[in-house]
Amino acid sequence: MQRNLVTLATVISIKPSGENNASVCFLTKEEGVVYGILYGGRKSRLRSLVSTWNTGILYLSFSKGSYKISDFDVKEYHPSFRENIFKSCAASLAAEVALKTKCAGNSEVCWALVNGFLHGLDVCQAQDAAVSGLIRFLWRYLELLGLQPVHVLGGGAACARCGELLYTGGFYAQHENGFLCSNCAKSGYPVFVGGEGLRYLSFISSVSPAEAASSVVPADSVDQLKNLLYFLIENACDSVLLSLKTGAGVL
Repeated sequence: MQRNLVTLATVISIKPSGENNASVCFLTKEEGVVYGILYGGRKSRLRSLVSTWNTGILYLSFSKGSYKISDFDVKEYHPSFRENIFKSCAASLAAEVALKTKCAGNSEVCWALVNGFLHGLDVCQAQDAAVSGLIRFLWRYLELLGLQPVHVLGGGAACARCGELLYTGGFYAQHENGFLCSNCAKSGYPVFVGGEGLRYLSFISSVSPAEAASSVVPADSVDQLKNLLYFLIENACDSVLLSLKTGAGVL
């Protein structure tokens, strides 16, 4: 470990450690997931700065086998997460995915994806925009992992077996990591995404994040895409995600 570390970081969890201290988990740009000890009671200056979802420049010093938090220069707060339960649960999901996948082996891109999502989520005024942002984040994170379903093309998707264009939708087949038409699927494929949903995934795959940011998932496709993406992301993490379990009915 480096003796001293200065990096951009976001606080993703804080747990008590001893009588007055806390163990803090950060997502950092250069080092991925890093843990540091926060010393001091409730009235300490650092305690007020090191708050969940705050983003800024983190100063760490290495001592006695662990990092000590020396300072934290906060650059961005996300106050709406404390007032909106969906935003809080969605942020927790993004953080848990980053933790369990070890930042997908690319801390800088993971940092950009997660923090871009948190920033966009914070400024969302409408619920449908926040939900759409979560769907876009999960889809892009699957791309970072190299696990996006194949044959999602411009304008929609094609059957992974016969190549038929899926104008009205398709069934997700895990062993193909793609979508099947009704003729090829037959039965036993419970995750279905309609044509509008597939076209939305195609659209956000073909434009820049900035261009996609103002788009909203078609209302009829929201539940289908959430079912698909939650299934895919849990498989990618190879475990049940606690944030999805505790956020059931909200996410």
